[in-house]
Amino acid sequence: MKHLGKTAATAALVLTALATPAAVALQSDDKPASSPASSTVKLTGDTWVRTELFFGTDKPGPDVSDYQFQKFVDSTITPRFPDGLTVLSGQGQWKQDTRIVKERSKVLIIVYPVDGAEASSKKIEEIRDLYEKKFQQQSVLRADSTENISF
Repeated sequence: MKHLGKTAATAALVLTALATPAAVALQSDDKPASSPASSTVKLTGDTWVRTELFFGTDKPGPDVSDYQFQKFVDSTITPRFPDGLTVLSGQGQWKQDTRIVKERSKVLIIVYPVDGAEASSKKIEEIRDLYEKKFQQQSVLRADSTENISF
């Protein structure tokens, strides 16, 4: 039961982080200004890695359906990250030659401890490769950052 609580807490944390807007004040030399609050706040959590993967759904023939994507999550992603993850649906776009391509997209968010980053990164690369091959994608965008995580 404690494990389920951590998984739920991870999901809640990720959703809260996504719903909170970020603001950066710029000084005249275009460097971020430090905030008095940010320099005095004591962080209470641990440093974890946050990885976001952006999956396009446009492909030759019919697009990747929600059902197909969920099957991919169940068979490929969850076994590699059983402790928890978040999937968001969105609308994406990118430039192909001279035209803008718009498509439905899925965003996968996974957080994991820094001490397991190398093994987790390998699993993430496997997920990207498998999705690209299975659904005829040119790429799956990956964005990594470090976060202060507390349960």
